[in-house]
Amino acid sequence: MTAQTVQQGDLVTVIGLEVHVQLETDTKIFCGCSTDATDEPNENVCPVCLGLPGALPVLNEAAVEAAVKIGKAIDADIPEETRFHRKNYYYPDLPKNFQITQYDEPICADGELEVSVEGQRRTVAIERAHLEEDPGSLQHVGGGGGIDSAEYTLVDYNRAGTPLMEIVTAPDFRSPDEVRAFLAELEEVLEYLGVFDAERDGSLRIDANLSIVPADEIDGDDTDEIGSEALAAANRTEVKNISSHKGAQKALAYEETRQKNAIQRGRAVEQETRHWDESRGITVSMRSKEEEKDYRYFEEADLPPLRVSGWKDEIAIPELPSARRERFQDEYGLSEEAASKLTSTKQVADFYEDVAGEFDPDLAATWVADNLLGELNYRDMEITDVDDRLDEISRLVELVADDEITAKNARETVLRSMLDDGTAPDAIVEEAGLGKTGEDEVQQAVVEAIDENPGAVDDYESGDDGAINFLVGQVMQKTGGSADPGDVNQLFRAELES
Repeated sequence: MTAQTVQQGDLVTVIGLEVHVQLETDTKIFCGCSTDATDEPNENVCPVCLGLPGALPVLNEAAVEAAVKIGKAIDADIPEETRFHRKNYYYPDLPKNFQITQYDEPICADGELEVSVEGQRRTVAIERAHLEEDPGSLQHVGGGGGIDSAEYTLVDYNRAGTPLMEIVTAPDFRSPDEVRAFLAELEEVLEYLGVFDAERDGSLRIDANLSIVPADEIDGDDTDEIGSEALAAANRTEVKNISSHKGAQKALAYEETRQKNAIQRGRAVEQETRHWDESRGITVSMRSKEEEKDYRYFEEADLPPLRVSGWKDEIAIPELPSARRERFQDEYGLSEEAASKLTSTKQVADFYEDVAGEFDPDLAATWVADNLLGELNYRDMEITDVDDRLDEISRLVELVADDEITAKNARETVLRSMLDDGTAPDAIVEEAGLGKTGEDEVQQAVVEAIDENPGAVDDYESGDDGAINFLVGQVMQKTGGSADPGDVNQLFRAELES
């Protein structure tokens, strides 16, 4: 991360993340139960994911392949052999009373991810990323639905056994804003890899560890050089139940303020696990913070060591968002802002390249990044909601490129009608009579506007350049908005200055 200087008496925020990513596989990590969402609780379960005696796990190959892809994307070391362990703890949504996970031999280690924060590129170290099984899910009922106030809790084991990749960063973050930027970049990478579905409920969950370190305990004046002794001396809290970029930013901003206020008032910060209550916008104490020894890790005897030697070299990954952003700027001459919009998801980037391959890249960028994404965002839609109509949107761009309709009509009438009513672009153009008026008709409308509005003509000839806008408006009315305003403007100037 980029260094920040500190002064005597400052309090420095130190944040590390544990990001739990549900991997997009058809079945669970150790059994054949479906991972598809269902409204019926405890439907997609079997003896293995319920932890019944005698049931043996079998590792899902697709989950391992997804883990290797993530490791390559974050430039991590992927060892030839790794193994699984049992992490022992009791919780209602963990039917076995232990979780099959990886301990000291993770499938990925020593990776990194470069992110952009306020226009600056920064590198976040990723200490490890390992495979594990997801617990079930809890539904807190009554009392506002909070974990601390519910009347009772229901347990659904449909999620139990869903493959997870836990990505653990170094304590490299110095603000909640940096965390949000990292999570956004990470989600883009996962989506490009095809191992993650952001639309699935609970697909991305974050546990964040936050400490406040007095600047007096930092060697030197660089916040990147916070030593292990300073971190060990500062009690940290783990904040759970964070499920979005925005939620992480809000939860950590609250916790940062809470801890700084406590320190400034001379109170100790307890080392504990806290729950992010999104509805109230606060963190709530859950329990004292566990330490590694509390989990009593030992090797999973029912699973042999996992070897990926040879096979991992055959697993390819696609062009990642950061590389695609740079290529879009170089190849298509786009600005950094436009390139970022157009690579926000792989489907957006793919669609832009399809359009840019047929039409001017700048025109394609305007239509995809500004017009299409803007209208979708206004309707709270994603490009995936119109993936079966992308050919129709390409046809609309073609109508503009071929000068058959004005860009204004295409954007404000045709595109909006397409999204709202599901009508094809050609049908909208024909029904609304939006085809461009011929040159002779436009010229005739210009002459008529000059004859009918002598006052505006006098104003223009007296030096009031804005008067021509009124005249252009008259022609647009006469042509039903089918003339190009820029062309009309030029026609007026040529006519009045001849």
